[in-house]
Amino acid sequence: MTTKPPSRKTIADLFPLISQSDIAEKAKAELASAVRKVTRVIGTDPSLLPIDPPGLRRRLDGISHQMAGVSRGRWNNIRSLFGKALALATPILPGRSFTPIMPEWLALAERLEFGRRTRLLPMMRRLSELNIAPHQLTLADLEAYQVAICEDRLRTNPEKTWDTLIWSWNACVREIPGWPQVSVPRLAKREVYTFPWEYFPASLHDDAKAYLRRLAMTSLEEDGPNKPARPSTLETRERQLRMAASAAVHQGIPREELVSLEALVRFDRFQQILRFFLDRNGGQPSPQSGYMASFLKTVAKYWLKLDEDALRPYEKISGRFNQKNRRRKMTTKNRERLRPFDDPEMVQKFLSLPFKIREDVEKDKKSPIKRRAIRAQMAAAIAILQIMPVRRKNIHEIDMNKHLIQRGKRLYLVFDDDDVKNEEPVDFEFTLETKELVAWYVREYRPHLLRAETSALFPGEGAGPKSAGTLSGQVKKIIHDYLGLEFNMHLFRHAGTKIYLDVRPGNYEVMRRVLGHRSINTTTSTYAGAENKTAGLHFAAVLNERRKSSELPERLRPPRRKTKKDKGNKGGDT
Repeated sequence: MTTKPPSRKTIADLFPLISQSDIAEKAKAELASAVRKVTRVIGTDPSLLPIDPPGLRRRLDGISHQMAGVSRGRWNNIRSLFGKALALATPILPGRSFTPIMPEWLALAERLEFGRRTRLLPMMRRLSELNIAPHQLTLADLEAYQVAICEDRLRTNPEKTWDTLIWSWNACVREIPGWPQVSVPRLAKREVYTFPWEYFPASLHDDAKAYLRRLAMTSLEEDGPNKPARPSTLETRERQLRMAASAAVHQGIPREELVSLEALVRFDRFQQILRFFLDRNGGQPSPQSGYMASFLKTVAKYWLKLDEDALRPYEKISGRFNQKNRRRKMTTKNRERLRPFDDPEMVQKFLSLPFKIREDVEKDKKSPIKRRAIRAQMAAAIAILQIMPVRRKNIHEIDMNKHLIQRGKRLYLVFDDDDVKNEEPVDFEFTLETKELVAWYVREYRPHLLRAETSALFPGEGAGPKSAGTLSGQVKKIIHDYLGLEFNMHLFRHAGTKIYLDVRPGNYEVMRRVLGHRSINTTTSTYAGAENKTAGLHFAAVLNERRKSSELPERLRPPRRKTKKDKGNKGGDT
């Protein structure tokens, strides 16, 4: 898809165009007001902001109505007016077209169910506007429409709109008689290399299930593990076995030969499987390849029951793959996502967020009650995660009868060791503010989210808790809406640690206990450097004070900050 070069004009050029346009004075005022509001929200001088619809759309996509400080309806109206103002300077595809649809396209549209027809009608209207009938259609015409909606329109997330559109279009190509036989290629969001178990010999799947039964301790083998694996661990091991078998096939090993785990994990194939993961990562070991090497070595040891001599090559290679991963570090992506927390103002906004959401929910009298209830639920979840950074699995499954313990006026969040990933029990006391906010959510809004009788703090559609994925996605969205941050649920642990260590550099033991790490090494290796900026400022401040007190010549000394006494003595000594 070709990209048009951005215009040399700037947003400041829109104001004279608006004033010279042949529209009512009130409409001119509304357009100018929308342009000023958008530039204020973006935070850029209008004379420095080019008229570039794709660039402007991407910047606006990162701004929610909460960040703009207006209601959802008002923000949508502002974006619409801003698009109309842009149309005075550059071609903009209108959000709504009233061009009549050609009879040939209408005849095809009548054969579609409502949802698919609704998605495709705007494109049919555009093709009709260009006088392109179904029998004249080419792939270039459809790609031109893609360019139009992505580059000549301010619609939010046009890439997703296009992907949904071509999915419906391609389905019509397959299913609707007389539909133009022009298919649109869809780009895969990611490369999928893992095959289902049905792709492999049944004996390999049977062997894998037997291995998983051993991990779950349902086979009661004498030399089995000391304790049963968790369901989540069993899911991971099943997936790793399937990934390993798929990697072997991609490396040229005939699938018919993979009849057992012994055939899969023998040393030459162990090497080929790891080579596949190395190649996928540009020839460098990755956490994924390190985990795979360790896992397959474990299978060789406990399932194949190799002796020490036969196991030594597995251990040597596994050790090399995991050398870079032995010291756990925060990923570069997470470090970048924490960078906004260097700004004290952002820290304040983040810590105040659940109370800001509550304020907005209480002010909102127009939104449906369920929508307000979900936002109240998000406020409660965020408030808990800020002071009690438990893992995603634990936050979504909080049971008010089992995990919330009342002792007089005190409230505790408690998880037994069996419920926690590393078997370190969780026991946090609620602060007064968080307890009151959660009580508000439970009292005023949780009843509107109940579908069945349940004691889950965050109820789902049935009688159980809301799924971890759904809760996490909703928390992520509301944080982005209010703060503009890319913030997943696990980042609460990182953000809380950074905020604390910025105030108390080096105090890792407190965070070890808060995060539930067994070893201080886990905390220090993961978060070493998280407080580097603050520590550096403390260091620089100490050195600067010593510099001021040194016997430097007057002309080389840093200027002394004026005191109130100096300011009151402007006339000098008398």
